[in-house]
Amino acid sequence: MDYDALAKQYGGVAAPVDYDALAKQFGGATASGIPATRELVSTTQILTGAPLKAVGDLADTFINAPLNVYNLAKMGVGTLATAVGKPQWAPDVTPAPERVTALMRNRGYIAPEANMGPEQRVLNTALQAGTNAAFSPATSGVNMMRNIGLGLTSGGAGQTVTEATGSPVAGLVTSMAVPAAVATAAQARQVQLDMQRSQDAVRNLTIRAGQSEGLVTTPGSVTPSGQNVLLERIAGKTGLQQRAAVQNQTEIDRLARRAVQLPVDGDLTRASMQNIRRQEYQTGYVPVARIGPIATDTAFAQSLDDVLAAYTGPGRSFPNAIPQPVTDLVNNYRVGQFNSGDAIGATRTLREASRANMARGDNELGLAQRAISNALEDQIERALQTAGQPNVLNQFRAARQQMAISHSVENAIVEGGGHVNARQLANDLQTRGRYFSGDLDLIARFANISRPTMTPPGTSGTPDAGRMLGAGLGSGAGALTGGLIAGVPGATYGAAAGAFVPRAAQLAAQQYLLSPMGQSRAIPSYNANAPVSPMLRNALIGLSVAQQNNLAR
Repeated sequence: MDYDALAKQYGGVAAPVDYDALAKQFGGATASGIPATRELVSTTQILTGAPLKAVGDLADTFINAPLNVYNLAKMGVGTLATAVGKPQWAPDVTPAPERVTALMRNRGYIAPEANMGPEQRVLNTALQAGTNAAFSPATSGVNMMRNIGLGLTSGGAGQTVTEATGSPVAGLVTSMAVPAAVATAAQARQVQLDMQRSQDAVRNLTIRAGQSEGLVTTPGSVTPSGQNVLLERIAGKTGLQQRAAVQNQTEIDRLARRAVQLPVDGDLTRASMQNIRRQEYQTGYVPVARIGPIATDTAFAQSLDDVLAAYTGPGRSFPNAIPQPVTDLVNNYRVGQFNSGDAIGATRTLREASRANMARGDNELGLAQRAISNALEDQIERALQTAGQPNVLNQFRAARQQMAISHSVENAIVEGGGHVNARQLANDLQTRGRYFSGDLDLIARFANISRPTMTPPGTSGTPDAGRMLGAGLGSGAGALTGGLIAGVPGATYGAAAGAFVPRAAQLAAQQYLLSPMGQSRAIPSYNANAPVSPMLRNALIGLSVAQQNNLAR
């Protein structure tokens, strides 16, 4: 078009204006009819401007909330007016201003969306959706990062659909469908996690009880999540277990001393355990030995029957299935009454014989001897209770308990080391069916599920006492790399980094995993990581796509 001639026709003057340049500026066509091209914004502008655009739109949404409510009321009036045939009464909707967004756009903080290509619009929308999702309430930083990631994915998917179909509504539906699908999957996952929580309840209770007393485990051995496994690979499996074992041994010995009421500096030796039993015998057993005859009752007879109960089934069809020593032992104690002093002596003899027989593998006879010893002591307690001798009864019960604990500790003592072998207590609990209570029960159960971290001192080597050759190779590799990059100074710094950085990372990982914060990783969260407010999060994500495509205007 001849713009100069047109100007003269209407009495103007020819202006020295470059209309082609002007047309390009506004994205029109050149005078020759060739479409003008816009200069696309840079990716850097999008990366920096999209989050600011999201913040501005979100701020404007809250600022315009009263106006939006007012507009909804107007729309309601308009709908009613149209329904009664008076559309002229419908009030006009007041456009919502974009004060914050316009301010940032005018100052150049936000890239002009008109100058974006399809791929850039997808990136722009994804970043806005991710930024908006960050404002959704979250229970932790990890959950916030998950929300942001879901926002990026949902916003990008929604804008991609818009670009492919030309339908902003389809893009909005897509952006809302992605987080909805993720939420559905999270709900299904939560059902599985709740079941897993129930299945792990006993184990988790043991771990928490042990951790409350200072015992530690390797989190990855209990909960082998990707993060735990990675951290333990950095820390080094053997070194981490050795450090945990050293730390645990201090607490094991402390709990064992507390169980037998030894002072904190008391010796953990067989002699000290025997001394405890001598004292308890004088306090609780000697008074009972002076009582005299004690009649047996039906409960005592039932206890003897229970000794043979494990062999009852086979014994009916196979008379020789019940070991003869067990049968003879039970028959020897089927009496109507016994002398209390004789019974006290018998319990001591039976327990010593029981330990000897079980040590050489004769578990049937050993368990039978221990059960009969318990039956005699139970009968004594019932007799004292019936006779109304509460003081003697209480002393006998306390002495009986402490003597049993001292026997258990003695069996687990590392002679010459002054320590308690937690694995021995675990074996007594798991394979010998020994009953524990209190501190010993905690040690035995924790050791039974965390055996690699419960080794006695001297049995697993010196923690992290690896060869220096590894550091030398790392130093050499670091020096070579640094030298290629920055010459002699680079080689010097590279050698130092190669020698010490990996080791520092290993020690830091070990320290963290054995700390209370690291130990908390041993118990799974059993949370499918659903957001605190999924509806708010999804709305924020959808807002980005709607505003990008002018659906929220």
